[in-house]
Amino acid sequence: MARRDYDDYDRQPNAIERDRMERRRQTRRKSMITNIVVVVAVIAVIAGIIIAVVSLTSNKSKNQNTEPTTVTATIAAPTQSKETAAASSQSATQQSSQNAAQPATQPEYQAPTQAPEYQAPTQAPVSSDASSGSGTSTGSAFHYYASGQTSYGYDWTYSGGGGIVNVSCNYDFNNHQYDFVLTGVSEGTSPITLYYYTADGQQMPVPMMINVDSNLNVTQIG
Repeated sequence: MARRDYDDYDRQPNAIERDRMERRRQTRRKSMITNIVVVVAVIAVIAGIIIAVVSLTSNKSKNQNTEPTTVTATIAAPTQSKETAAASSQSATQQSSQNAAQPATQPEYQAPTQAPEYQAPTQAPVSSDASSGSGTSTGSAFHYYASGQTSYGYDWTYSGGGGIVNVSCNYDFNNHQYDFVLTGVSEGTSPITLYYYTADGQQMPVPMMINVDSNLNVTQIG
């Protein structure tokens, strides 16, 4: 009886069992190879993602480093004086030094309604504050003086006049003073309103009644 137990323990596997064991070993070997291939593929995908992210970050940094710096300058009136031009140049220099930290917005340029060439007034201007003016008659023309200034220089217009006068305006950039000149062209009486800007968007009307005599002398009668 004891001999039989020993023989069962020492018994070698038969051909069927050996074949089955061999197939199991092959199955395990294939499973290991498959797992290795999957791991390598996953590593390759992760490496590709990392390379793509690094490349995008590098390109973005290059684009930010190569962005041009915007430089803006203040637009001055075409007929501005040397003092105004120097102040505009200094403002543009200060603005360009700040653009590296924060881009500046360029102000929209508003052209004046009329911009005649500056001509020296026929007589010394009469002093007045920014909200009122005064008129004088010199020879055949009538002069009306008023003070005001806009960011782009000055601005003015008029309405009425009945065709009996020509209206022009000289502007003194040093004293920021308007000099309206009313020159007679035909005899008669007519209402007229002068408009000038004391500041940006602030228009001041000046209504008056004018008379032109037979010698084309212009006077204010009301």
